[in-house]
Amino acid sequence: MRWWCSASDANWTWAWRPYVGSWLVVALVAFGYWRGGAFDRTRHRRRKAAAVVGLVLLLAANDWPLASLGAGYLVSAQMVRQVLIVMIAAPLLLYGSPPALGNWIEATARRRRVFGLVSTPVFAIVVSTALIVSVSVPVFTDPMLRTQFGSFVLDFMWITAGILIWLPVQPPRPMVPRLSGVLVIVYLIVVSVAPLPVAFFMTWSDFPIYHTYQLAPRVIGALDANEDQELAAAIFQVAGGLVIWLHITARWVHMSGATRAPRFRGPLVAAQESPR
Repeated sequence: MRWWCSASDANWTWAWRPYVGSWLVVALVAFGYWRGGAFDRTRHRRRKAAAVVGLVLLLAANDWPLASLGAGYLVSAQMVRQVLIVMIAAPLLLYGSPPALGNWIEATARRRRVFGLVSTPVFAIVVSTALIVSVSVPVFTDPMLRTQFGSFVLDFMWITAGILIWLPVQPPRPMVPRLSGVLVIVYLIVVSVAPLPVAFFMTWSDFPIYHTYQLAPRVIGALDANEDQELAAAIFQVAGGLVIWLHITARWVHMSGATRAPRFRGPLVAAQESPR
């Protein structure tokens, strides 16, 4: 039993190896959500379900087997982890966050100023993209993956990038999003495009760019390091992009979804705001 995942020279085995640190982190977040009222009876079931699913996905991405595979064997598994954390778990956790978190942020002028800065769309895109690119640079990633603390830092950078990306459009309740309407769609399109150079570089490279995965014992004999890297790029572009476009589609449907008032055939009435 280890604290966090890291690269290993040992041959891959399917023997269960939980990571204490990942369980502890998720347990602390879950406790904070519970104490903050995320699971109160008065909250809508969708928000409670989002919190639960977000916590489960966060644990799945940072525990065995996905974390073990991603940290030292398959860069494609590492990309699956990144999509899970940045594109799926982060917005779910923000959507299901406890009202106490939003109230705490709004309690003082200093916190409001700090939140106003980090939730600015330009700041969120620039910093989150810088984080995602940084954790993809081999000269930085390879040495970090060799230690448990380094791998923890990489995962923390992913979580931070995910939270930053979604803050302008999905802040903790009862706070109001910085963006609304068509601006949300435009923002998410920019988010889907900003980190693509990383995937292009991985796709068109003639050789494996990460020594960690190039020299790792093969988990799947038919999948060599080059093919694994190409698969990782496809996951980054296709799966990550698909998740964002699902968000875009859902928000577009929500914006355009309207109902006609009973016994009235005139102008459409906008749909009500999402429940608490």
